Amino acid sequence: MLMDKGDEILPGRSIDDFLCHEGDKPLEEDTRRIYRNALLELRDFLKRNGAPTSQLLVRWRQELGEKGYQERSVNLHITAANGYFRWCGRPELVMRHCRTVTPAQSPELTRPEYLRLLCTARTQGRHRLYLIVKLFAATDLPLQCLDQVTAELVQSSGGKLNCRGSQMDFRLPEHLQKELLDYMAENEISQGPVFVTRNGKPLDRSNLFREMRELCRAAGVPGEKGNLRALRNLYHTTQNEISAQMEQLLRQAYNQLLQAEQATVGWKEGQEIHAG
Repeated sequence: MLMDKGDEILPGRSIDDFLCHEGDKPLEEDTRRIYRNALLELRDFLKRNGAPTSQLLVRWRQELGEKGYQERSVNLHITAANGYFRWCGRPELVMRHCRTVTPAQSPELTRPEYLRLLCTARTQGRHRLYLIVKLFAATDLPLQCLDQVTAELVQSSGGKLNCRGSQMDFRLPEHLQKELLDYMAENEISQGPVFVTRNGKPLDRSNLFREMRELCRAAGVPGEKGNLRALRNLYHTTQNEISAQMEQLLRQAYNQLLQAEQATVGWKEGQEIHAG
């Protein structure tokens, strides 16, 4: 009888064995790491939902997008899964890659909907979820950097984040920093990541995605808007709208200045000109 090695999607078919024997040439270390993480996510998804079928794999692909993965990342997950299923002799489980979705097809979260999410989370006493919703809608935090929001970062009101191998500056609004500090005091968090499970482990994206969908249902917000990417997009939309309003105010102020100057020193027909 084959022993379950803990990294099997199909019985007797280890992910590590697949990665060691995939293709004519050994996979590069980075590619092997990316594929392994993708396949472990698929394994965990199937553990929760049952044996793989074409329909279930479509659900997995959709969930990846709803959890905030960009199209390129989703397609990398699919490539890894397809390679594994071909290696296992299960071509009927091979998936199609995602096609580019135009912005018009991606529903945008409105500010009133965002405020309903906050009010609902507050009413339900879901303090952690309330803060995560506000964090992504009020800052430019990259989706993959939630575990880098540490007690030290909050206490300093910001700092450097490592995003895809590059350093980026991150700042917390004053009101959000205060709420996070209150949350940390309430939960006795003095160091390390702020958003963790009861066992102190980093939040699982699948569980967070599920909590967001539940919150959307309770708040009467369409479920397809219940993801961290929609919240982050709202931040950028709001920033762009404020910038446009500020530009309009600047133009108006400048025009008023020019009109005042015109009234004082503007050229007038019929005026007498005196040489210096």
